[in-house]
Amino acid sequence: MRLEKTQRQAGATGPVVLAIFVHSGSLKSNPLLAWVPADLTVLLGVLLIVLMFAEIIRTGYIARAIWLPLMIAATMLLGVSAIQTAYGADKAASFFTITMLAIVGAVILLHEDRQRRAFLGALAGLGAVVALLVSIAPERTAEWSEVVTLAGTNTISTSQMIVAGAVILGVYAVAGRRSAFLRIIAALSSGLMFLCALGTGARGPIVAVAISIAIALLVAPAFSRRRARSIIAICLIGGIGLFLALQQGGEGLSRVLGFLAGEQDTSTTARTVLWSTAWHHITQLPLGGGWGYFGTIPELSVNAVNGGQAYPHSVPLEIALEAGWVTGLFFAILVLVSFVRLVRRAYDPATVMFLVLLVFTVTNALLSGDINDNRLMWVLIAAAWVMPARPIRGTEGAVRRDGMSRAGAARSAIS
Repeated sequence: MRLEKTQRQAGATGPVVLAIFVHSGSLKSNPLLAWVPADLTVLLGVLLIVLMFAEIIRTGYIARAIWLPLMIAATMLLGVSAIQTAYGADKAASFFTITMLAIVGAVILLHEDRQRRAFLGALAGLGAVVALLVSIAPERTAEWSEVVTLAGTNTISTSQMIVAGAVILGVYAVAGRRSAFLRIIAALSSGLMFLCALGTGARGPIVAVAISIAIALLVAPAFSRRRARSIIAICLIGGIGLFLALQQGGEGLSRVLGFLAGEQDTSTTARTVLWSTAWHHITQLPLGGGWGYFGTIPELSVNAVNGGQAYPHSVPLEIALEAGWVTGLFFAILVLVSFVRLVRRAYDPATVMFLVLLVFTVTNALLSGDINDNRLMWVLIAAAWVMPARPIRGTEGAVRRDGMSRAGAARSAIS
């Protein structure tokens, strides 16, 4: 008979709240959430803290990966002493509160498989809801434009939320182990969501998802025995989606196709100037200029328009410029090692989804947003450090401590 007390099963509420929390900045201005009595990010943050403490009480353990947010915070602090602007202070305050809370939340709330699956499910559901809202009640970026977005946010954030959900459903359709019917439904839903994302005209997320899927197909062990079939399936789904998109047409698709064809517009030209300027100043500031420094560079006319609230639209450049070479190098190494960890663990659909999402969000961070706009990237980096290694064949019952709670790893039955 069983003599040891069985630990209470991990709940899904914490991971679901975390998934919504990382996108709360893009959601809280939506008119449908006008009834919320306070700032959505603050409310979800408080709830997330409560759920984190509840998880610690449930397990009686904090994963060893807690060193990760501490190291991230320590290196990012190198950009605090030289802050010169209110924007820089606000950016740093947001990172060390909201973004750091998301990173710590990933370490505490994503260390068990059921929790990670709930997190992925919430991201997929959120992407589907956003796609539905954009389809039935779109907001146009201008009266003369056909480009659409979710009311209350911009086209890039809208596309990122939709594409993240589409990626999860697409990977499930290709690598899932459930019934063929569910996988077909997932494939159709993923395709429709990608079509909706094309309507936003945001180029970065589309390019990023193509790169992330290609890398996952090439390196993930989950595809080792069916790599050719998976590539054919992805190409087939993508081809059908592209055909439907071409039939539908639209300004958003035209912008994406023009970008892929190498056409230069105001956006791409501006980014080229921002990146080259950031790199020039990085070479002159090994200790960094302090958070918000980019907004003080006089040769950038965009800073006068934005009141100094400018950033390079590339997170690695932003970190190296404003927090210094040491922090920039740490970030680059952290991303690389996190990627390698996920590749070594990508034997099942859920871990493959995390791998694809990590590459997707990192590629996005290279092209747009600042350190706080890319919170999902930080969460995925942290998640890579709480996932256990793949059990050796024949030792599935062995104790695994990498990212697992001690109480969970100690479960056993004695007859």
